[in-house]
Amino acid sequence: MSLVGELAARAHSVAAAAVPPAVRAAVRAHLTDAVGALVAGRTTLGGSVAGLARTLSPEFGAARRTAFVGGVYAHAWEAGDIHRGSVLCPGCVVLPATLAVLPARPRASADEFERAYLAGYEVALAAAAAIGGDRQIRRGWWPTALLAPLGAAAAAAVLLERPPEVTASAIALAAQHAGGSIAGATDRADGKYLLAGFAAERAVTAFLAADSGWTGPLDILDDPRSPLRREHALPEPYLTPETSLKPHAGAKHLQGAIDAVLQLRRAGGWQPSEVRHLRCLLPAQLAGIVDRPPPFGSPLSALGSAQFVLAIAAIRGHCTPWDFEEAALRDDAVLELARVVRVESADDLTAAYPAKWGARVELTTASGVVTADRLDARGDPGNPLAHHEIVAKFTTLARRELGPVRARAVAESLLRPGSGVSALREHVLPLLGGTFVRPPENAAAGARTGGSS
Repeated sequence: MSLVGELAARAHSVAAAAVPPAVRAAVRAHLTDAVGALVAGRTTLGGSVAGLARTLSPEFGAARRTAFVGGVYAHAWEAGDIHRGSVLCPGCVVLPATLAVLPARPRASADEFERAYLAGYEVALAAAAAIGGDRQIRRGWWPTALLAPLGAAAAAAVLLERPPEVTASAIALAAQHAGGSIAGATDRADGKYLLAGFAAERAVTAFLAADSGWTGPLDILDDPRSPLRREHALPEPYLTPETSLKPHAGAKHLQGAIDAVLQLRRAGGWQPSEVRHLRCLLPAQLAGIVDRPPPFGSPLSALGSAQFVLAIAAIRGHCTPWDFEEAALRDDAVLELARVVRVESADDLTAAYPAKWGARVELTTASGVVTADRLDARGDPGNPLAHHEIVAKFTTLARRELGPVRARAVAESLLRPGSGVSALREHVLPLLGGTFVRPPENAAAGARTGGSS
């Protein structure tokens, strides 16, 4: 049994068993002690906590709900952006947080929104560069959950025109309450879907707390005790253009390999019986992570599987969110081709990592071996997506919800200067239920004593 299972069993066995009198007495002592601490806290912090608690009311809670829902949606199929050096996906946290507070500025212009959005990206990416997002992921943390909320909290503060001290506290509070493990990607678990949602909600909560007068620990990224302490100097702006867009759903590790398979794909797709071997070469740092042969227990397990996404791309000619439905995980043709996919590392690709997340694919059929290389996947800074490719991707992702004509029109509006914020208000916010209609009163409950700075 897993430790989680053992702990759950213990909870129920303890609750159901006859409890010795001495243990009962200890429970009452701890209960009494905790209640006393609660009452003391109420006496000393009641005013300021009441101000913060207003953010849980229907009015302010709507912003947190919008951020959470938007974050879950935005990262569900790993179709968003990623900065390769810091292994950070800023968009799935910054976008939901800024959308959550956008109704509080009904007259915000497209330029103001874009500047706030840029501020969010630059803060998140700079923090990841200074702290070392790659170091965090080696320790088992998801850098996006840890560090993207810092940028999202900053974006919310900038969009609502708060002063720098509120922005600083919002960033510090988001850092102090950071979390999110990359562990736990078992076949039937779906908690990974929630990570970006919790991160976006945490960013909005940090902003609302700072805006209610709570002060964050401004030394949180410099304190030697901090797990998010600074390791490097801040890079010069701008880091946003260095952030990759993904042309396909699925892990960034495999974007170049999918491109290579699509280059080799013949018209009509490959039949599994025609492919003897499909060899996928990746940097050594990535190969083991995505070497996940069938069977595929869930869409989440397939998202990071080289065997699944390359088989899907070879057969269907694309890899979109709609290719991870349960039927595809059981499709005999997909499974047959996935079984001949081999994932290995290549020295030259390993040497180029992390600046390049390259891939090489070798496809063996009865006619011989064909090879395709991608050092820069489509969407990487060295190989950016063209305007029409961004529109086409957006249309693919949004057409089932918005319809193809409306989806294309929304994409064009978002890409056109001066029209993006109106498209967000009209077409995107209603999907998230955003109703946060006015900003909270800054420091409404007065100063709180005992805060760190």
